[in-house]
Amino acid sequence: MQFIQTALKVIIFSLLISLIIVNMLPTTYRITVSAPMPSEHMNAAPFMLSTKNWVQAFSVLQSSKIQLLSTQNAEKVGGFVAFKHSAGRVDATLVEKQSSELQYHLRFHEEHQAKMRILLQQKTQNITITIQGEVLSPVIGGLNALLTKHYLEKIVQTAVNEMNSQLKLQQTGHKNDN
Repeated sequence: MQFIQTALKVIIFSLLISLIIVNMLPTTYRITVSAPMPSEHMNAAPFMLSTKNWVQAFSVLQSSKIQLLSTQNAEKVGGFVAFKHSAGRVDATLVEKQSSELQYHLRFHEEHQAKMRILLQQKTQNITITIQGEVLSPVIGGLNALLTKHYLEKIVQTAVNEMNSQLKLQQTGHKNDN
């Protein structure tokens, strides 16, 4: 009987400590993925700054079970794209579009928001994607932010690789046409 009481106290104490530690984790995160773009491609900037092309790159990720729900004026400021994935819904609204940059506001299933910036650096021929987010869940927000950061980093890196592959394929196709 004494053993059971002691074991129960240890379990409750461990759960309380775990809950305190999880609540101490930051609820914000920042992801930066940077990659070189294929050089000598005349249409690299328009291709890399197209919402439609990014939607296709993210849709390639079958293992993440990301599926496109809808798009409305996706190439214009104010346009949006809605995705569904295993953990819920993501809405991406284009809030700024410049000659070398796109900025989106992301909303993840009502609990979490983020800002995504896609920047083309013409001098270095790099593309950099930065996502800054905050999880608004009160109890396990820090743990959710940590998991989201890891998950998004892998998805964005894969999408960047897919975009670069598509650019290289276009470049190869144009060389073969000549």
